[in-house]
Amino acid sequence: MSRSPEPGTPGDPGTAPVPGPSGETKGQYLFVWNDTVRGNRLVIGVVIGIVCALVGLYGGRALIGLFISEEELIDVWSLVTGIVGCVVAGFITAIAFRPARVVSEDAHESGRIAAAVEEMAAEPQGLGTLEEASELSRREIEEAGLTEVFREAEARAAREGSER
Repeated sequence: MSRSPEPGTPGDPGTAPVPGPSGETKGQYLFVWNDTVRGNRLVIGVVIGIVCALVGLYGGRALIGLFISEEELIDVWSLVTGIVGCVVAGFITAIAFRPARVVSEDAHESGRIAAAVEEMAAEPQGLGTLEEASELSRREIEEAGLTEVFREAEARAAREGSER
């Protein structure tokens, strides 16, 4: 029953600027490898990854070359230090850039969930019914604890349909 627009389409919320605490925008969200990221943070993370990998590769090659004279072993161990550099870059970016979105399940979220379901129901294709949804979708909705929200939206849609 997923009704989220494809990334990059006009209805995609990921392309809208994100207002910060003081109202300024912090950049656009991008959809990359099934995750939502900010473009500027993605570029900085890639640069950090490249720098750490190259420092690991060539720095490791120079350091290991001081202790080992066999060229093949130097090549192998410099690749290992390059991989270590990539892992270090992952830690640096994870610490520097906390998640851009936070998922919470507080009680005040229920209003936003209901509003999102109502928005889906207002779309031209409508909300549909849980019976029309696939077994996997129904199971995911149930696991998320949203079955009752969708049942209420179905009942509202049925009432509105009978009133017309």
